[in-house]
Amino acid sequence: MSGPKVVRIVTREEILDICRGHLARVDAALEEWTRVGTRNECIDEDALAAARRRRAALEALIRSDRFMDLQKQAPTEEAFLEEDLRRRLTKVAQAQAAARSRDRRSKETGAALLRSLEQKGPVPPQLAEDLRNGREEAFPQAFGIMSSAAREHSASSELARRLREEDVDRNFSKWMANRQVAIDPEIDRLENRLSELAQIADAIKFDDLHARLEEARGASGSRRGLLLDGLEVEIGRTLAAARRTAALLHELRLLSAEASAAGLDEAAFDAGAESMDATALEHGIAAARAAIEAHRAAAAAQARRAAVLKGLAELGYEFAEGMTTQVAGDNRLILRSASRPDYGVEVSPAGAKMQMRPVAFEGGCLGPDPARDRDAETIWCGDVTSLQASLAEVGAGLQIEKSLPVGAVPLKRMRLTGPETVASAATPQLRSIRSDR
Repeated sequence: MSGPKVVRIVTREEILDICRGHLARVDAALEEWTRVGTRNECIDEDALAAARRRRAALEALIRSDRFMDLQKQAPTEEAFLEEDLRRRLTKVAQAQAAARSRDRRSKETGAALLRSLEQKGPVPPQLAEDLRNGREEAFPQAFGIMSSAAREHSASSELARRLREEDVDRNFSKWMANRQVAIDPEIDRLENRLSELAQIADAIKFDDLHARLEEARGASGSRRGLLLDGLEVEIGRTLAAARRTAALLHELRLLSAEASAAGLDEAAFDAGAESMDATALEHGIAAARAAIEAHRAAAAAQARRAAVLKGLAELGYEFAEGMTTQVAGDNRLILRSASRPDYGVEVSPAGAKMQMRPVAFEGGCLGPDPARDRDAETIWCGDVTSLQASLAEVGAGLQIEKSLPVGAVPLKRMRLTGPETVASAATPQLRSIRSDR
């Protein structure tokens, strides 16, 4: 297979750019993981040190040219940081909801103790305030007063009867256990959702939703059901929107970091992102991705062209100063063999691919004997093999995706338009006279 070939070339520069983009995304994810985790007090120094070690290991993969390993491991680390933060924040939300439940039960217990004490008589102001606020350190004092009152009053007194019914002679911890308020699963679930909402949208206050939840807690019957149903819908809708916005903002920050690693202006994409709504964030993400892809495509095309021209020059194909921008017709590059000046090669870039084919040059009425064309194609086949090897030495790769056999199509012939002769080794001015495609 020595005729025209369609090849795909990947340069070291192109691979490095992709890998640096992956590493930049991990850096941005790590920064957010650290910021949010620290704010919510759910990460410690050991977790931070482990995350930094993993990041350093990824960078070491680039330094050791383990590019494929980096491209596999970096997205995994990015996803791990996101999931790990979600898991930690869930635990924080559950702990906060549990703390609120304990606080509420303490206030209810304190109120029960205060009511019992007030039936006996005046209660010291400080003790009354502590009980109203649910301060558990005041409970033993109040319980002790109640126990003394039970011993001082007659068995027929109302307070003594009530205390006997509650078995005040048992120890305080058992009494407290009996006074625990049952957890309401509906209220508990909504409190957990509000805690998650506060973590996601930390700059927004949801006092109205909290107030409505407290109202539902004290309501009964059908009114309670209506309040809870309304809260279920509104909190669910608000939380879903907040999660979506947070996910979009996270992706925009990662893309901005990736754009910066590629040499683009990071601020052009994420400036004011915190105040954007979901629609604006989606537009920003699309713009960032398009800019990164366009930048990489242009840089990769330039790197591929430079690599091919350098490799062909090492094989004896000549081009003049600035040949990397000189084209023949539709962006095709023409190079001439120094050892066989009446033959050369045409390189036609097409996105990430290139078509490469041997060509013959004609000047005036002169040109190579068509009988030599098969030999020229065979020599070109060996040159392609050498080009593959030279690209591999510098960390690039050339993969042949399509190749025609020798003689499958007539050798394309190009006519010289300047004063050069066919034997001249200078880079010719050319125009196509027959495509033979």
